[in-house]
Amino acid sequence: MQKILVIQLKRLGDVILTTPALCELRKLYPQAVITLLLDDHSAAVAPAIADVHEVWIYHRDGSLNLWFDLVRRGFDLCLDFTGNDRSAFVSFLSKAAQRVGFSFVAKRAARSWGYTHLVQSSVRERHTAEHYLDLVRSLGASVAGGGVSLRLTESVQRSAEALRRKIGVSGAYLVFHPGAARPEKYWLADRWASVIQHAQTRLGLPCVITGGRDPAELRHIADILARSVDPASIFNFADKADFLLSAAMIREATLFAGVDSAAAHVASAFLRPELVLYGPTNPFHWHPMHLSAVVVRAGFGSPLERFEPRQKGFPMSELSTETVICGMDTVLKYVK
Repeated sequence: MQKILVIQLKRLGDVILTTPALCELRKLYPQAVITLLLDDHSAAVAPAIADVHEVWIYHRDGSLNLWFDLVRRGFDLCLDFTGNDRSAFVSFLSKAAQRVGFSFVAKRAARSWGYTHLVQSSVRERHTAEHYLDLVRSLGASVAGGGVSLRLTESVQRSAEALRRKIGVSGAYLVFHPGAARPEKYWLADRWASVIQHAQTRLGLPCVITGGRDPAELRHIADILARSVDPASIFNFADKADFLLSAAMIREATLFAGVDSAAAHVASAFLRPELVLYGPTNPFHWHPMHLSAVVVRAGFGSPLERFEPRQKGFPMSELSTETVICGMDTVLKYVK
């Protein structure tokens, strides 16, 4: 196997959860040239993806050169982790002798012609990372599966160090990430303020807030800061640091707390003690899988110990401050 195309056109979180499959694919074909195709909305994570030789970026409004490159490259194997109309078309254009996708694409006949082999793997019954690993397992590999992983360059880590020095964070610190791509994942601002105060009181450490540039997310964070007892000890980096720089801040944090988001998967990649809040989304499919992670969910009064594939979701407003503080106290046991 000489040339492999991997298609993952979903959001950042899905890309990060594809990294265990990429790792196993590299083990299976150590000499192959692996090309990863990402959507432009996930391009920020590209430099942190290991086990691939190159990353191509799909732009919805201008990918003519991409189509030519697909046809010219002559791939031997194509793995599609996405399963939508675009990814099926890309798989077909790759002209790979072996084009592998998930069996659910057969629900639409127009998609299934893009593949030579379809893999049975229920997205409802599998953690997302395990679901993606099933595609590699179909190639005959004996795959146990590992955790998600990211790599940061030395220059990114130096930039993060310089940023911490600039704001006066010279030692240990906490990271909170209250925002997400979907507003229904937001937790109430006054409750976040209470939990941040609790963590700071327990550990005596400053707090760093990370986040994106979405105006709604920035307003949410501003609301949290307005309700905080000691805002001077909270450093807001939302809209001030790009994805990789935020990842570097998370990498060195004593503790991470946030809602279900790509940032939570970043914390998992670096095995940070973390507390992740869920409401409408089911943590069964997305929860961090390392031992120093704690999950709380709306509708449940204590940290989750079992994850069920069919579990009713609740609005974030039904997640109490007391439940999250209980989860915070649990994850603090993993803080060294």
